[in-house]
Amino acid sequence: MAFPFVYIPVLTGEIAEEFNRQAEYNAKYLAGSEYSAERETWCRQIIENSRIDLLKRASSK
Repeated sequence: MAFPFVYIPVLTGEIAEEFNRQAEYNAKYLAGSEYSAERETWCRQIIENSRIDLLKRASSK
């Protein structure tokens, strides 16, 4: 039995530092960075409702 090799990219050096700077900036200054369980629930309901709507439309054709 063969096992597939999966390569996981790893950031190093200056690229890793820039990534960390951007992540810290986003967490501090961007409103969307804040986690809200209510917003997540609301978004998941929209996605679920849209899937239901798509299935209804597909089955009615």
